[in-house]
Amino acid sequence: MSVAGYVVPEDGVGALLELERLDPLTFRSLPHVGERVRLYGGEVAAQAVLAAGRTVPPGRPLNSFGVYYLLPGDSTVPVTYEVGTARDGGTFSTRTVKASQPGGTILVATASFQRPEGGLSHRVEPAPAPMPEALPELERALADDPVTLAWITEVTGRLLVEVRLPDGSLDGPGPGGHIAALRVWMRTRHRLADAPRTQAAGVVYLSDLLMLVASLRPHPHRVADGDVWFATIGHSVVLHAPARADDWLLYEVESDWADAGRCVTRGRLFDRTGQLCASTTQEAVLRVTERT
Repeated sequence: MSVAGYVVPEDGVGALLELERLDPLTFRSLPHVGERVRLYGGEVAAQAVLAAGRTVPPGRPLNSFGVYYLLPGDSTVPVTYEVGTARDGGTFSTRTVKASQPGGTILVATASFQRPEGGLSHRVEPAPAPMPEALPELERALADDPVTLAWITEVTGRLLVEVRLPDGSLDGPGPGGHIAALRVWMRTRHRLADAPRTQAAGVVYLSDLLMLVASLRPHPHRVADGDVWFATIGHSVVLHAPARADDWLLYEVESDWADAGRCVTRGRLFDRTGQLCASTTQEAVLRVTERT
């Protein structure tokens, strides 16, 4: 299905990330067809990664990306991405990105790209987890929790991703004894282009998903109950190894702190072989309407 001048979300994450080049340093997304909704932060971040990457010399994949969200985006309006060439060195290229809509700037970001090189090497291993193919789909895994099932089905359907729950729930305790931890297998529903920058953008797209759920684990609140309001302030991703966003990635997320109407989470993305592919951090507004 296609609609001239619009992106149809059902066409997949790859379609959502396509950009029109207006000049060497300016890019524009297509508006979504359908009703107006708040743009998913991971979509805007991933588009910013692709805009920045298209201005970088070849042979320099994304190594890190940091973003601040300033205003909610409107899905029915194109987003304009203005890229700044901060530096091109012998090894690293650095870019700034400003994403705007008629209401103002919705995102500012910095992206770093590195020419491959060798060096000292070590990495952590994931906690043992069942492979995603061995886990039930959400309808079975959450059959006894229709409220959470309805919430996560709406989210994953709208964002065109698939998830599996290695610990059987979004709300139960995870392994390792951390007071606020969550594990999720995730991937895009549709195949993405093989280009490394597209796959890296896909990883950034996924990395914004479900992180804040971990911050609720120590508290008598669930994200699906309707009394929790959150909005991401800042999000960062450091990439360690090439990964396919359209194959299963295991996301381990922990929240070490929440207070003052904010929370902080950190995550690790592993591929199905157990290789650490990316590390993430996120700061967000977290507010709860206390029950009476």
